[in-house]
Amino acid sequence: MTAPLPASVTARPVLCGEAFEAAFPFFLLLDDDLRVVSAGAALLRAVPTLIVGSPVRDALTPTRPRGLADHTDWRTFDRSAVVLRGKTEPAPMFRGQLVGQADGGVLLLLSPVVTRLDDLRRLGLQLGDLALHDATGDLLLLQQALQTSVDDAQRLAQRLRVKGQQLQWMTELSGHGVAYFDQDGALLQHNPLFTTLLGWPASTTMPCSIETVTVRLREMLIPTDADRLDLPALATADAQAPATAQAPPALVVMTRTGEHLKIRYRNAGCDAHVLYIRDVTAETQLDRMKTEFMTTAAHELRTPMTSIYGFSEMLVKRALPPEKAKYVAETIYRQSSWMVTLLNEVLDLARLEARQGSDFHIEAVPVPEWLEEVFTGYCDADAMARFSLAIDEELPDIAVDRLKAGQALGNVLSNAFKYSPEGGPVTLSVTATPLGDRKGIRLCVCDQGIGMTEAQLARIFERFYRADPSGNIPGSGLGMSLVQQIVHLHGGAVEVTSEPGVGTQVSLWLPASVSRS
Repeated sequence: MTAPLPASVTARPVLCGEAFEAAFPFFLLLDDDLRVVSAGAALLRAVPTLIVGSPVRDALTPTRPRGLADHTDWRTFDRSAVVLRGKTEPAPMFRGQLVGQADGGVLLLLSPVVTRLDDLRRLGLQLGDLALHDATGDLLLLQQALQTSVDDAQRLAQRLRVKGQQLQWMTELSGHGVAYFDQDGALLQHNPLFTTLLGWPASTTMPCSIETVTVRLREMLIPTDADRLDLPALATADAQAPATAQAPPALVVMTRTGEHLKIRYRNAGCDAHVLYIRDVTAETQLDRMKTEFMTTAAHELRTPMTSIYGFSEMLVKRALPPEKAKYVAETIYRQSSWMVTLLNEVLDLARLEARQGSDFHIEAVPVPEWLEEVFTGYCDADAMARFSLAIDEELPDIAVDRLKAGQALGNVLSNAFKYSPEGGPVTLSVTATPLGDRKGIRLCVCDQGIGMTEAQLARIFERFYRADPSGNIPGSGLGMSLVQQIVHLHGGAVEVTSEPGVGTQVSLWLPASVSRS
C-alpha cells in the first residue's frame, strides 16, 4: 500500500507549464533587459506584435504606473498594479500585477480590460481564453444579461402606462400636436402645435369636441384621404393591437397643400382619448428618395453584373479561342472595376450624408502642396500632357480635410478629361477669391469637351445622372453628387456653367484657414 504524501507537500500545489498557463493565460515573462521571454497563448493572439526576444515596448506601452521606464523602475514597483496598452488598432488594454523574479526578470499576471463580449471578439478571443478564476467572463455575461433585462423592461414599460396618460402624452410627444378628450368627446387640453397643424385661425374659436376636429381635418385633406379618416376605427385598432407591438396603429394622410400628416387616436382609459398629429412631410420625402436611390442603384449594378455573369458563363461552358477568351476576360475585368467604383462611391455618399462631416479632419493646408497631391492621385501622364495650371502667387492656406477636398477636385478633373473625348485641353485656375465676407480660394476647371444643354446642366448633381447617356464614357453618375456634398460640408460652394459643343466650367470655392489667411 502506497504511503500518503507528507502534509507539507499536499499543502503546497505547484503551477508549471500548461497548468500555469491555464491559470494565467495572459502572463508575460520579461528578462532583466525587459525583453519577452515567454507569454500566454491568449496574450499572443490578442497582441500579434508581441514577439519572443523583442523588447516589450515594441508591442505594449505601460500606462500605469507612469514611472516604468527602465528595468530598475520595473523592479521598484514590485507587487504593484500595472496597466499596459497595445500599440496597434484596436489598441487592447491589460491590467494585472507586476511580480519581480529572483533572476532579475519580471513576471506580469494580466487580464484583458473589456466591457462587452464584442470587445473580447475584436481581440480574437473567446470566453474560454479567460482564466476560470478571472471574474471578467462573469461580468461580461452579467452585462449581456443586464442589457437583455433592460430591453425587456423597456417593452414592458408600455403596459404600465395606465395613470397619468394626459401629462405623459403632453410631455413625451412635445413634437406632436396633442389633444386630450374626455369620455363625452369634449376637448380638455391641447398644445399649441395642435392648432398650428390644424391650421385653425387664431381669430376663431378653437374646436371644442372631437366632432369639430374631425370636420376640420376632412376639410384639410385631399378627398381620398378625407374618406379614409375614421378616428373611432383607429382607436379600436389600437385597443386590439398586441402589447408587444412596436408602435400603435397610425394613419398617414396628405393635405390639399401637399403636407403629409401622421394621425393616431388612442384610448386613454375610462373612455377618454388622445389624438396626436405629426407632420411627416420630410420623412415621407426622405423615404421616397431612399427608395428611388436604392432602385436606381440596383438598376445600375444590374448592368455590369449581367455582363459579368454572361461572359463568365461563356468562359465556363465554352472552349473559346485565346483571343476571344482574352476579350471576354478584359470585359469582365472592366465591368468589375466599374462595379467596384460604383459601390465605393455609393458608400462614400452614404457615409457623407450619415456623418455630415463629423469625421472630417480639418486642417490648414498649403494650396500648392495640396494640388500636387491631387494631381498625383487623379491625373496620369496622358492627362498631364494636355493640362495647364494658372495659380496666384499669394494664396491663403485653406481649412479643409485634404483627402475629402482632394476627392472633390479630383472628381471634377476626371470629368473634365473624360468628357473631352477628342483630347482637348483642360485648364485649372486658382485664385484668392472671397465669398461674401469670408476669405477663400476659387478653383476653376475648364474643358473644351462635349458640354451640356440647360436641361442636362439642371440635373448635374442628380445621383446616377450622366450627361452622356450612350454609355461610351465610363462613370457612375455619382461624382458630382459627391463633389457637391464634400464642398458644402466644408462650408464652400459649387458653380457649373456649360454650353453644348463648347465645354464646361466647374468652380469650387473653399474657405481659407483663419490662422494663416
